[in-house]
Amino acid sequence: MEMGKKAIRYAVVDAFATEPFKGNPAAVCLLEDDNAADERWMQSVATEFNLSETAFLVRDFSRRASAAPLFHLRWFTPVTEVDLCGHATLASAHFLFTAVLPEHGMIEFMTKSGILTAKKVPPPGGAGEAHGKLFIELNFPMIDFLGCNEMPSIPETLNGAPVVSVHKSAADGDLIVELSSAQEVADILPNIDEIKKLSCGGIMVTGPAPAGSGYDFFTRLFCPKFGMDEDPVTGSIHCVLGPYWGRKLGKQKLTAFQASPRGGTLYLELDDANRRVKIQGETVTAMTGTLLA
Repeated sequence: MEMGKKAIRYAVVDAFATEPFKGNPAAVCLLEDDNAADERWMQSVATEFNLSETAFLVRDFSRRASAAPLFHLRWFTPVTEVDLCGHATLASAHFLFTAVLPEHGMIEFMTKSGILTAKKVPPPGGAGEAHGKLFIELNFPMIDFLGCNEMPSIPETLNGAPVVSVHKSAADGDLIVELSSAQEVADILPNIDEIKKLSCGGIMVTGPAPAGSGYDFFTRLFCPKFGMDEDPVTGSIHCVLGPYWGRKLGKQKLTAFQASPRGGTLYLELDDANRRVKIQGETVTAMTGTLLA
């Protein structure tokens, strides 16, 4: 189908960031209707943006006016569509709360992973409250982790760093490699060629945060098969890392740092009874514009 007959609004939002050019950037495109949702065109747009994720929103006007607004939401990397993305959902909520529906406090998204909610919340611990900063909480599905007896063959990436344990996500089989310290996580120099040869889509390298840092754990995610060597900050992996570290540390509330070069902070709360993970973060709009193609 032909696209571009009607200009489409977009924003690039830095998710899990306190200032521009930190956290993880996502492009958010607001489409007029489902007829605009041509998959090949959406993939082409995501490839053009060449960010870790591009989100496409279409409002569903069928629900009653008193209910929370509902949007259909899809996520594309530069090379493929994905089933779940945290930072682009946070970015989408930020765009809607700030530029489209500022009067609303909650928004729901219909996605390939079911209904996801985003709502405005006070800053964790009152941080930033005086500055009027917008914090958003996502309600995501909890993901189990499984034991993994096989050590991944990534000797150059690990470079002798001691591995505490290896697990994998029950959702997609991505590996969770725990190292003994956050410093070892931060110091990893990935060999992307050896990571590409792994059977899984990505590998999470994680470790306990330094005492007194204000964090509980550090993580980095390497996922070259999805068109990015390292994802700067990833909400969705914390659906499994939250339960993983929550069980290890005996905590329901955790503060996570993703130690990529851009870096980002995530505030997590585990809801074991409903098998949900609440993910809070801050966001910054870096640019806005119009798609013409």
